[in-house]
Amino acid sequence: MAPSACPRSDGSIDRGAQSLPGNWASSRFNLPASLYEAVPKIGDEDTAIVLHNDAVVQGLSETPFMQDVTHWGALTIGTGLGNARFTNRSPD
Repeated sequence: MAPSACPRSDGSIDRGAQSLPGNWASSRFNLPASLYEAVPKIGDEDTAIVLHNDAVVQGLSETPFMQDVTHWGALTIGTGLGNARFTNRSPD
């Protein structure tokens, strides 16, 4: 089983993208920049591209529905395993 892709803050992929096309292992490959170059605008708006771990994004999408708990998490299962843990802050 291939490891999960590990994005870096500069947009390069550390490891785990072997099943995807392109030279993802190159230090010069920058996924957000490549996507923006391919799709610079959607309608009249500049395209915004954010790269993050799939489990974190899944968990963040559930944040509005998890306000009544203190701790919660997300688990992703695909070509690898991913997880993210969240803690809600008190409103004061």
